[in-house]
This record gives sequence, C-alpha cells and structure tokens, in this order.
Amino acid sequence: MSADFLSIHVPALERRFQLSYFQDDSCVAYYLDARGTERQVSQNLILSRDPRCMGVYVSKFYPQLFLEASSKYLSSACFYLLVCHAVHLFHLKDECPVWLETDIRVFRQFYVKLKGFDFCIHRARVGERVCLHGIFHESPVQVAEIPVLSDPFARL
Repeated sequence: MSADFLSIHVPALERRFQLSYFQDDSCVAYYLDARGTERQVSQNLILSRDPRCMGVYVSKFYPQLFLEASSKYLSSACFYLLVCHAVHLFHLKDECPVWLETDIRVFRQFYVKLKGFDFCIHRARVGERVCLHGIFHESPVQVAEIPVLSDPFARL
C-alpha cells in the first residue's frame, strides 16, 4: 500500500471508527467500534507474534466494514493499522514476515490487492484454503494511538 493510499484512507477510518485492543501474552485481540455511537462493528480481529520467524500471524481478520456505508478501502486501512500496531507492540522490525490462512477467493479479492504486503500463496491447504506469506513495510503515515482495554469481557 502506498503512502498516498494510506494518507487518505487511514484518517478516514480513524474519523469514523475507534480501534482498541487487549493483549494476552503474544496474542492481541482488536475491537472496532463506530465513533459517537460506540456500536461494536467487529471483534474478529486477532493477531499474534510468530516467534519462529519474528513476524506476525493474522489469526482472524474479519472487520465487517463492508457492511458499513461508504466504506470502500477501509478494510485495507484497518488491516495495515492492525499489523503496524502489532509489529510495534511486539518490537518487531520493519520488513518482518506476515502470515495468515484464508480462502483462495478472499486472497484473490482482498489480500492480493494489498500491494504493500506483497502477499503470495506459500502453500495450498485442504479444500479452497491457502497459507499466505507477506512482508510488512512501514509507511510514514501518522496514525492515532490504539487504546488498551482493561476488561475485554465487559464488552460481551
């Protein structure tokens, strides 16, 4: 993702939505709420540190932003923000590996378009599943701080 893309879509995401997170050892759960209403948009955002390759593993990324009005490209901005935050939280370096598993259809419709990550299929899995490998490239775009949740179970 280019700095120009991020400089437009990250602020748009931050104006409309609030991200927060809860860390449990090497796993981070992120929560996405609509600003003003505090309506939860998504809680299916989980990233973890992969100690074998000193990278990030995306366990779950389903922000449901496509259900929101005028949300084109906001899922891409959200993905970048979460990976960027996790990289800093885990004290990983720029150009660290990013791993995830998804459906081949989702890879073709979403992940392959995240040019800044250079995602490619690392290996095919059972059915229509694939393991993806990419590289995190930090952008100079300024992002808001993501607040820590003290009690994530209060959200249930």
